[in-house]
Amino acid sequence: MSAFTVMGILALLLLPACQPKLPPSVDIKPVEKSEPVVHKMAQVPRNIGEVQYLLEQAAAGEDISTVLKKLDGLIQKAASPIREEALFRKAWLLLDRDMAAAEQSVAMAIGRFPQYALVPYAYLWRAEWWLHQDEPNRALADMRTTLLHANLTRELADRVLAEAPAIAKLASETVAVQWFLAAAQIDVINRDIWLHKAARRSSLTTVEQLFSDPLVNREVLPLFALYSGQAHLMTGDVAAVRKIADLLRLSNPTAPQLQQLQHWATGAMRAATIGVMLPLSGKYGRYGMQALQGIRIALASLESDGYITLRVEDTASDPLAAIDAYIKLRNESVNMIVGPLLVDSTKAIIPYLDAELPLISLTGHTELAYGSPALFVHTLSALAEVSAMANYAWQHGARKMLIMTDAAEHQPEAAMFAASFEALGGEIVQTMSLPDTGVDYREALRQMRSETDDESLLAFLDQERSLFLPKMRMDIHIPVSFDAVYLPLKGRQVSLLAGQLAYVGINGVPFYGGRGWQDGHLLDDRGRYLSTARFVASDAQTAAEADSPDLNKVHFMLRDGWGEDKASPLLLLAYDSMRIATMMAARIGLDALTVVQALHDPKGFPAVTGHVIFNDAGIGQKQMDFYTIQKGEIVPAG
Repeated sequence: MSAFTVMGILALLLLPACQPKLPPSVDIKPVEKSEPVVHKMAQVPRNIGEVQYLLEQAAAGEDISTVLKKLDGLIQKAASPIREEALFRKAWLLLDRDMAAAEQSVAMAIGRFPQYALVPYAYLWRAEWWLHQDEPNRALADMRTTLLHANLTRELADRVLAEAPAIAKLASETVAVQWFLAAAQIDVINRDIWLHKAARRSSLTTVEQLFSDPLVNREVLPLFALYSGQAHLMTGDVAAVRKIADLLRLSNPTAPQLQQLQHWATGAMRAATIGVMLPLSGKYGRYGMQALQGIRIALASLESDGYITLRVEDTASDPLAAIDAYIKLRNESVNMIVGPLLVDSTKAIIPYLDAELPLISLTGHTELAYGSPALFVHTLSALAEVSAMANYAWQHGARKMLIMTDAAEHQPEAAMFAASFEALGGEIVQTMSLPDTGVDYREALRQMRSETDDESLLAFLDQERSLFLPKMRMDIHIPVSFDAVYLPLKGRQVSLLAGQLAYVGINGVPFYGGRGWQDGHLLDDRGRYLSTARFVASDAQTAAEADSPDLNKVHFMLRDGWGEDKASPLLLLAYDSMRIATMMAARIGLDALTVVQALHDPKGFPAVTGHVIFNDAGIGQKQMDFYTIQKGEIVPAG
């Protein structure tokens, strides 16, 4: 038996062990290929041989003028469909090389053959070209046209939905919101996410423009109107809510969302007293003052702030003082409470909580919400994002996870991820602790590989090798026993580890992580080994990049009142919590028990720190943005 035959046998023996066994005649759809776009898609156009050959010549270094001349010959003399494809591919080459008349060439091709299969591709080519010209508005407008074209293909839709959100942060309000509504029209599964983003960016002027825009799908407008109305309701702008209700009534008088909008628009403000308990003195006093700034800005931004009375109590960074503060507020019959901020203070008051007095704590420990039905936790803590990351990994096919961490500061994140992933049905193959010293982890990684290898498979292959090739030395390398790696580490360590993981044969495996990755060092190696990486960030981390009317108002009031230029995440979190409290207690005028129920609204609440939904336990879950690395840049993962 030849060596080649033996190698073939070993390969065949290895394959069944690396792949799952599937029952016959079953249509399997992997989790990571779940249908994100439930919209009828056109077939991907097939390349025509003559044109493809010329494109390959250009890619191989052929003189571009010669290639363009040959394409011109096909455009003038070839029959359809060669003529049409040559015209569009010439336009692509001109854009790709940033040559003269590139834009005009695309416009001419689209104008001559507006229904040709490559038209939506041409819009995307031009969008990417516009980006290089530093024209995000034009780029996003072309991406919107791509999504709305009748010949949209699946690959185009997924590509645009992944790339455009980053561009939307650079584009103007109107153009960005138009794109979000187009995304909501196409990506039905994630429709709520796109509409929440659209509502957060929309002023009343933009809402009015959208209702008169013939390109906006009428199907998405009622829900968009509801979310926009809720956002304006939280600022106390009832006139805007009334206007949005009128727009929806004229556009779709039978829409089920109309009744809710009209109820909001006609509801009268009622006087409400909101308690605030924060550490305004002591060790954590400066953080309490930041939160109080956010609360005062939220109150000052209300058009009917005269209806709200604040009762502020200092918890003095002390759990006993927090108990006294809570009892005092409870005895004053406040309608709701915002605070405490500190975990020890929140723990201390749980035994004293009145089930009929809803309280929104700003602590980072989400598990405390289970302590009382009246307790809601609204936080930007990294731990709150971990369960979202575990769910994202699970939805993308991860079933066996390796966790790698180092210092004690990352242990809570590792433990919470493990618990969240196992609750979904996943398996933690190993939790590996990296050495405390040094930067070369290769020996530890080799040891980890040895410990996680499939011993029975190795023994089997070793036996087969001894039978067929007893005198030949051969190292057997088998795939790792896990299908993803979670790295609760800093970006600097992730960048360093990625290359070393590849060195020991762990490559092509998805890497998942959290906000710790964004320390400014993730791209130290230009992300060379991180093409499969996915990490999470809440809207609060990227809010400053977006042209949000609410956020602009916060920054203006912060500069005007305190002379500060940038709002801290804690200030914004307190601002959002206060807006939720005032809407519930004063604007809608709910009694305490009804507020507790209303806070669990599955549609959630618009917020500058990211749309928040309080789950059954009272844990505020933020809308998350997921990111990846492409061509040395951090981009949305879609």
